Amino acid sequence: MPDKPDFKSTLNLPQTAFSMKAKLAQKEPEMLRRWTAMDLYGRILKKRGNSPTFVLHDGPPYANGRIHLGTALNKILKDFIVKTKTMQGYLAPYLPGWDCHGLP
Repeated sequence: MPDKPDFKSTLNLPQTAFSMKAKLAQKEPEMLRRWTAMDLYGRILKKRGNSPTFVLHDGPPYANGRIHLGTALNKILKDFIVKTKTMQGYLAPYLPGWDCHGLP
């Protein structure tokens, strides 16, 4: 069987120092430590202290069923809305809902 052609050399790929792998498992803990040390969330709330308030009432998690893709989508969409409103100049604190069993 003949050697397989090396198509990598035929592609017009950019030459960059940007890593092709995110290495999120290694980088995320450091980012979270840095944000915590900066008190980033507290600083955002303080800066928006006198701004109009936007409140998204996030209901409690459903404690009687298994977590599923819809659960993740629900949280992602709410997070997106709250962050968008913050960037639009609103005081938009994230307030998770609570249920009768004390789950945050």
